Amino acid sequence: MTINSIGFISLLVINGMISGCSAFVYKQDTKNSTVEPQNEPNSKNVAVKGNSGRENVPDIEVGVFFMPSWNVSGNDKQDIDSFWPCLQGRENCSFLTDKRSWGPNGRIYNASYPYEGPFLEKKPVKELKGFYKRDDPEVARKQLDYMHEYGIDFIAYNWFFGRHYYYHKNFAPQAQLYYPENWPIDTKRDGRVQVPGLEEWNDQLEVLLQENAKRPEGKQLKFALNWCDDSDDRWIQWLRMASPQNINSRTNYPGETPDKQLYLKVHDKITLLWIDKYFQRKDYLKDDSGRPVVYMYFPHDTEARASYYGIGLNDLLQRSQDLAREAGLPGIKFIAVTSGAMTASLKPYALPTTWKPLDAKQPWQGGKYTNRMLFQDYVPRLKSLGFEGMTAYIYHDFYEQNNKSYSDMRKTYQGHWDKWSAFFKKDADFDYQIPVAMGWDRRPAGGTWPQQSGFPSEPLKDKVVSDKSSFKAKITAAKEVLVENQPSNGNTLMVCCWNEYLEGNHIEPTEGHGFDYLEVIRALFKTD
Repeated sequence: MTINSIGFISLLVINGMISGCSAFVYKQDTKNSTVEPQNEPNSKNVAVKGNSGRENVPDIEVGVFFMPSWNVSGNDKQDIDSFWPCLQGRENCSFLTDKRSWGPNGRIYNASYPYEGPFLEKKPVKELKGFYKRDDPEVARKQLDYMHEYGIDFIAYNWFFGRHYYYHKNFAPQAQLYYPENWPIDTKRDGRVQVPGLEEWNDQLEVLLQENAKRPEGKQLKFALNWCDDSDDRWIQWLRMASPQNINSRTNYPGETPDKQLYLKVHDKITLLWIDKYFQRKDYLKDDSGRPVVYMYFPHDTEARASYYGIGLNDLLQRSQDLAREAGLPGIKFIAVTSGAMTASLKPYALPTTWKPLDAKQPWQGGKYTNRMLFQDYVPRLKSLGFEGMTAYIYHDFYEQNNKSYSDMRKTYQGHWDKWSAFFKKDADFDYQIPVAMGWDRRPAGGTWPQQSGFPSEPLKDKVVSDKSSFKAKITAAKEVLVENQPSNGNTLMVCCWNEYLEGNHIEPTEGHGFDYLEVIRALFKTD
């Protein structure tokens, strides 16, 4: 959303994002990466290992990543879901027409790169109302029923925050948006907040939590936030606040400058929102010492951008720890959700740790992600950055091994499981939460990976498809690794994903695979 000087909210469509918290690889620098600005107008106790050691480790707990969808129409009165049109055909799929991803003609289909949809087998089962509305409480209720019935203990909800959004506390439609108590506002501009930023794509989270609270205490799920601070679009929009274009259009006012001080205040605002809105809930996931657990997707992205201000990622996480303790909490347990290239040939696409503008006087024109590290070199830094655990959304490769089939993916995952279980084996204070993925198939969104030519660069990676038998074999192997290394790894297994429909990673029941994936999880992990 962006807000104009009158105070109205309009939706900003970020079509160029891969379907949310996804394993995005930077294929190019961010020069001329633009988004035209708009004028502003008690449940089961899931115990995640804490610092108290590994004695009496509880049963394995199964978490699942949940990807929200959003309205891509740009019109609050016309709701076009980001998922469903891409499964139903290509005519109304916003991802396929995104010029920033696919070039001036969008995704191009021809004999060499044919359209292979529609993908109607991915339609959710009738009990979920098929292509459902994301904020339908009946659907949320049924989703929670299925998760509980089939052995899922908690949700890690992909959580997005737009740093650059200003809003007005004295303007009725925006009055309920979160703003820390007693923080300054501009009374001359309808209570315009002096520290910007708001949650995005959280309507599914809201309805899931509302319905979860209605459930009997023993049937409630736990939930955690998976902070997805991975969007270059949002970063450029943040920097653009100081641009002449934004000032002249009154999207922003003089003094609304994205400097170091404001960046830190926004980070504090994010943490206080977590504390005030989520951490106090009984159904929020906490470790055995009472600390709320926060997953952080691709922390290298935040590290790289914070470096622009000379801020370390460890400094940001420490600020959050301090604020949590000031609020009476014992702290926060941060878990890194991370993966990346592991071979020298892929170093240009490895994990960046710094960002530098192309023009220091006009940083909103874009920049370069630099000081890239291979994944095996990045992981040993996680503890010093403030993390106490690691998992993955998806592993695309393990050194030279990469995924062109589900059999390949099993080998890739086994390599990571073995390597990182051994690496952290003697570390009693760091979790390696074993990850499992259903597969990978990005054809509904155009393919892997989008290029300015209009064609995907690695389409052979788009048919990493499992079935009940192959998924069972993989998750059984994951369980064996977790049990074997439980004294060091902890007790959590993470599944990707509940509903990543545009990436072929969705265990939610569909017309194509029914309840197959949930039945596997229940058979292996359901204990009551």
